[in-house]
This record gives sequence, structure tokens and C-alpha cells, in this order.
Amino acid sequence: MKIRLSVFFFLAFIGLLTLSGNKNGRASQSGAGNTGAPGDQTLNGAPLTCTGCHDDNAFNSIVFVQVLDTGGVAITHYTPGRLYNARVSVNASGTGLSGYGFQMIALRDTGNIDLDGFSDINPNNYKIATINNGRTYAEHANTSASNIFNVRWTAPAAGTGSVTFYAAGNAVNGNNNSDGDGASNTSLRLFEEITLSSGDEQVSAVPLVSVSPNPVSDVAQLELNLQQAGQYQLTAYNLSGSSIWSSALNLPAGISNYQIPTENWEAGTYYLSVNSMKYRKIVKILKL
Repeated sequence: MKIRLSVFFFLAFIGLLTLSGNKNGRASQSGAGNTGAPGDQTLNGAPLTCTGCHDDNAFNSIVFVQVLDTGGVAITHYTPGRLYNARVSVNASGTGLSGYGFQMIALRDTGNIDLDGFSDINPNNYKIATINNGRTYAEHANTSASNIFNVRWTAPAAGTGSVTFYAAGNAVNGNNNSDGDGASNTSLRLFEEITLSSGDEQVSAVPLVSVSPNPVSDVAQLELNLQQAGQYQLTAYNLSGSSIWSSALNLPAGISNYQIPTENWEAGTYYLSVNSMKYRKIVKILKL
């Protein structure tokens, strides 16, 4: 009986050290990825996230990921090689809330390959950690007083295709274990921007797009001024990069109008992408 109790207390002690040590980052402390991404640490075949331990949801935590350009505008399509700000926000509230943590990785959708595009410019708020399998994560550097983590990210080379960011975050009460905390996870998909080469048609062929009214309530009036007739794909994305509406149209050259039903969209910011085989135009839509 004494031996069993000794083993129990030893394991409990090791577990406490592991939990308290994770305040310095799961990848850094335990060599594990817990963002929910394919290829992360698993349990019974399913990727593990912060919710595996910090699952009390005492602070009703919600995690958001945005990728912002140099002007602070959230994007849905990246330009190869360009520098962006990948932002993780942990929204939470409640008595006893004392800090925040996160972990994030960006993978090429084809093959779920780590792009290793993060770089550390703010070591007091986050850091970069590479684990034994070669994957590199951005994660908190100790418990953060701020619920926002801005990570520098360089977009991959042309031809990479779509990229998905996987992130998990938690809000903690600072009692050095996972009791009474709250965590969640999310993902954001970005699509590669189509760029013009010297052999392509003139930039003037890029569709001219306007939306009115903007902000919109029930129906958005889309006006297109096309230099070239052809097949166009219209797709609306939310800030998480998920498609919420799409339509394929065979449009003539010149001015044409089209109605976009928005009555079922939640209030917020959306991005409408107008694509042809070679060109893409993106316009922001605000939904009331």
C-alpha cells in the first residue's frame, strides 16, 4: 500500500511540474504541438489542444486568428513572400482571470507541411519553438498579461497554394495548474493571391468592383466593370477565412450588376473575392 501511495504522489508531482511548466509554452516545455492541427500530438487518434487540460471553460474563452497586412487590414489571400502579422486573440472574462497563453502553426494544405514562416520580433509576448519532429510553433513566453499575440509571418513562395493557421489559446487563473481555466481552438485558411507576370494581359483587365450599400443589411448590390468577358467566381469569406457564400457566373465585358443575398449573414466584416482564371479582386463588405 505504501509503495502504491508513493508511486501515486510521485506521478502527481511530475504532473504538477508539467502543468505549471507549460506556462512557458507547450512546445518549449514538453516538445508538443497542441493546436489541433493535423500531425500534432494526438490522443486516441485525435489531435490534442489546450482544451485537453484547460477544459473547465471558467472564462468562456474564444480564440480568433487573423492575418493582417501592413495597413492592419485582415486578409483572405496572401501575396507570396510578403510579410504579415498573424494575430491570435483570446477573448475571455471572469473573476480570477490573470493571464493568457497560445500556440499556433501554419501548414500548407497540400500534405499539411509546416511552412516555418514565423519569426520572433517580440520575445516578451511570444517566442518561436521547434520540436523534435521539426515543426515550428509560435507560442506564449510565460503567462501573458495581454490577450493579443501579434506574430510576424512571412508568406511562402509562389505555387504553395492555400495555407491554414491552427491556433489554440487559454485564459488562466494563475493557480499553477489547469483547474478553473478556459481554452478553445480555431483555424484560418488563406488562399494564394494570383499575381501578374510580364506575359499576362495588362493590369487594366483586373475587374473593377463596387458594393452598395456598404454597410449592407439584406441585399448587397454588386457592380462589375469587366474589361474581359468570361467565367468569374464570386466568393464571400468571413474573418476566419471560411466561405459563407459563392456563385459562379458567366459575365460579359463592360458593366454588369448582381445581387448578393446577405440577410442571413451575421453582423461583422466580410471579404468578397471576384476571380477569373488570371485575376482576382477583393472588396470589403460590412454587414449590419
